[in-house]
Amino acid sequence: MRFLTAFLLPACLAAQALAQGKSNKNKDPVEEFTFTVEATFKGKKIAQKEIKLAKIALGKDANPGKKLGLEKKKEKNEKKKKNQDLESELATRGPAAKNPTTGSANWCGSVKHGTAANQVKLIHAYFQHPTCTKRTGQIYPQASAQWAGIDGDTWGGALLQSGTVCKFDNASATVRNEAWWQWLPNGAYTIGSLPVAPGDWFEVTINTTSNRAGKVTLSNISKGYTYAITISGGAALGRLDAEWVVERPLYGSSLSGFPKFTDVWFQEAYATQVSGTSKLGILGAAQLQIPNLCASAEYDNANAVSWSL
Repeated sequence: MRFLTAFLLPACLAAQALAQGKSNKNKDPVEEFTFTVEATFKGKKIAQKEIKLAKIALGKDANPGKKLGLEKKKEKNEKKKKNQDLESELATRGPAAKNPTTGSANWCGSVKHGTAANQVKLIHAYFQHPTCTKRTGQIYPQASAQWAGIDGDTWGGALLQSGTVCKFDNASATVRNEAWWQWLPNGAYTIGSLPVAPGDWFEVTINTTSNRAGKVTLSNISKGYTYAITISGGAALGRLDAEWVVERPLYGSSLSGFPKFTDVWFQEAYATQVSGTSKLGILGAAQLQIPNLCASAEYDNANAVSWSL
């Protein structure tokens, strides 16, 4: 199983302690694991006391009623149009590319590989948080996590990832939409002060400075928020895998059910390596798919899509 721990934060950890990167040495598998968080809203720094690594309510907006600036509106509309154009072109592009395809219990998306001699250093993508609906016949909780990350495929000892998740706790629950990041095997952290709503555009960049340190930058570009998490002391990465994935995550020791979701396009998706200036793109990427639940495909070297079956 690739998602080794739950998204849920330990209840005993206070949000302020999490924001300051304090770890519980009795529970964390890597004792020296530490991180700091900095955040901005429309370019202005957010005070540390306002940074909440906790769960958020559905569609909560820190500035209800305020409209996006013209520049952000234009960026959002351009990406929406690009998303629609890609969907239309993919539907009529003819036979699918002959990527290597593998069935998976929980991953649905694209994977590219670096080498031990020239490791993956950075991964990047834009994606739109999907609209999720309950799927008949699936257990609860039902959840769909969309993310970009480094390792966890051929390198199983660690995985650094970040993205968003939608979750239904039970059959009568409304959906919860959250932002999160994780350096496995340490637990995941939700970012309660980063709003997430269906249709919001996100940009994720993960830049490793060594195999045990790096920086995760997650931005809600629709609403103007950017969170930067600087991490050290993580479990050793191989930096061999670059992934753009929609996942059926693990909660506790069990896989969640998998809801239906609107198509997730990973756009301007690329990875860079330690040496050289060329980028690893989507072309030829292995496609991991969840039988009867989710499929994926490359569109071109910069764009890929995962969709609900």
